[in-house]
Amino acid sequence: MNPVRRLELLVFLATWFAFAYFNQGGGWNQNSRFAEIRAMAEQGRFAIDDFLVYRKGGDDGVLKRLPTHRAEYTEDGKRQRLCWVDGTWTFYPVGDAPVADGVEKAPMVPEVPGKGCASGDVAYVEQTGHFHPNKPPGTSFVALPAYFVIHRVERALGIDPDHWWVLNVNAWLTTIFSVGLMSAVGCVLFLRLAMKFADGKAVPALLATAGFAFGTTFFPFATILFDHALTASLLIAAFYCLSWDRCGEHGTCALRHTSGDVRNVLAGLSAGLAVVTNYVAVGAVVALGVYALLAAARWGHRALPAVPGREGCPQPSAAPRCNWRRAFAFALGGVPMAALLLWYHQVNFGSPFALANDFQNPIFKTESGSLGMFGQPNPYVVALLAVSPYRGVFWLCPVLIAGVVGWVVWLRDKTWAPEARLGIAIFAFFFLVNASFNGYHAGYSAGPRYLVPGIPFLALATVVAFVRWRKTATALLAVSVVQQLLLTATDGQCPLAVGGHARIDDAHRKDDFFCNLVTEYAAPLFFTGQVGPLLRQMAGIRAEQAPEAEREKVRADLTVAIERGDREPFLLAAIRGPVSVNPVGVYDGLLGWGIFPLGSEQSDWASCNAGEFFFPRSRWNMLPWVLLVGMSGALAWRLARRLDGEAAFLQKN
Repeated sequence: MNPVRRLELLVFLATWFAFAYFNQGGGWNQNSRFAEIRAMAEQGRFAIDDFLVYRKGGDDGVLKRLPTHRAEYTEDGKRQRLCWVDGTWTFYPVGDAPVADGVEKAPMVPEVPGKGCASGDVAYVEQTGHFHPNKPPGTSFVALPAYFVIHRVERALGIDPDHWWVLNVNAWLTTIFSVGLMSAVGCVLFLRLAMKFADGKAVPALLATAGFAFGTTFFPFATILFDHALTASLLIAAFYCLSWDRCGEHGTCALRHTSGDVRNVLAGLSAGLAVVTNYVAVGAVVALGVYALLAAARWGHRALPAVPGREGCPQPSAAPRCNWRRAFAFALGGVPMAALLLWYHQVNFGSPFALANDFQNPIFKTESGSLGMFGQPNPYVVALLAVSPYRGVFWLCPVLIAGVVGWVVWLRDKTWAPEARLGIAIFAFFFLVNASFNGYHAGYSAGPRYLVPGIPFLALATVVAFVRWRKTATALLAVSVVQQLLLTATDGQCPLAVGGHARIDDAHRKDDFFCNLVTEYAAPLFFTGQVGPLLRQMAGIRAEQAPEAEREKVRADLTVAIERGDREPFLLAAIRGPVSVNPVGVYDGLLGWGIFPLGSEQSDWASCNAGEFFFPRSRWNMLPWVLLVGMSGALAWRLARRLDGEAAFLQKN
């Protein structure tokens, strides 16, 4: 195996292991997707009616599923009608039919622990009476093969898929062999592109890849059954195939045996699947289509040395011309994916142009907004997404500052100007869409997750800084990796400043802009096992609201309750670290209101990492991750330096 391929293999194994190590537990987003995956694999249909309502079963750990029919189910002999719930706890019966006599209203968000639904991220279609995820189906489609095999093996072994532990493990394995696997492939393609943009230098390309994989919000979302990291990987794959003709540095790739037309069709397939996975990705696909049309076929700015497995870039050609053939092949590749999405919409929603979001909970909608969700970009949100410690992409991922500098250099030097313009267009599109979204904060999230599909196009430009200003760029990389590792190890669905349990109360609410995910949530959890500073602030405010003569006693009582980890009066006190703190299972619907009580074996293992099987409830469970990823990184670094040394020797001689 030549050195370049060994380097790529190391990157693939290191990133896949790094992503697979973490099981982030359940939540509305992934629970609705997993329900659809189960429905497809176990029932051969898309409707999630039979996988939406779980209840505690017997002592054997097997949960009961309560099938729904036209938004109703039977529990304890009583007929229940599911209801949407708004912020004032008003119930809105799902569907248009009136609630019949004798039927009780049942909120999808539970009033008491153990009730409610596994997810509120659902769409209800009155025409069919079925529930579906309120999301495009790409993530479910990509994850289906893994779960299909898992389910068939377990059925042959007589394992019940509704056992709480089996459910958790199945969701974890399904994530590993879908989002985790594709994210690792995306990192390898990122490395290949980074080497091209670094003039074939392996060390800067490896550092840029490490920055993307472990120093950005891509990292935590490569460990969860969400669509963001998967969409990012698919867009990178599309860009990789399209940019092939721009430079010949792809000597180790199997695509070297395919024609340009086939590569461009594959680019269209990848881009199309990105839209099937994330509707918003259509903007990135348009930008890629313009790039396919306008970017010159051969525009490498200097020749690379002839190192085995790394052919050199061609010299610049004449001025760019419209490449209609490449653009047509790219568009042609997207046709099957477009047909798949339109068919899915027709089958489930009654029209090929009806979106899943059209049928979701009305509280998610803004009547005056485009598609019920989007308005004008908000300057406050723009600043929040850029530089705040709450959702700021450049605060939480400071290595990406080097990417902005890289874009400027590419545009100024006219080396990779088309790639810079493409990257700016894609990242800016996702940024502006996020800034226009009524749910811009993204709910429980370890950072600006809606920006993740655009992050690789900014991260690619960091190679400029790793070539020219390596010490500064490496310092930014180190800060980024530490922050993202803390967020990923503790809770990839950080609840800080969302809802009521992880923020100061309404009367003393701190502006979201100044809420720090790392220093106020992830770091205290990891190093002390509890979100102490925030809880002390909450206790202080509660004490100040008491009569003056009772304040000290109230403060002391609250402190004792916090130290014991009581869920009253502060639910956050019951969320204990140091790692994997999310107590929500794939069968639960709301943090703290699950089927099993906080502190139980089931809630403790709802999220976990692989090291916890050896070092439970200990920071030592991160040691295997650090050792294996660190060793892989050291081997990759040594190999990259060797490659650069050989290249420098050949160039000198």
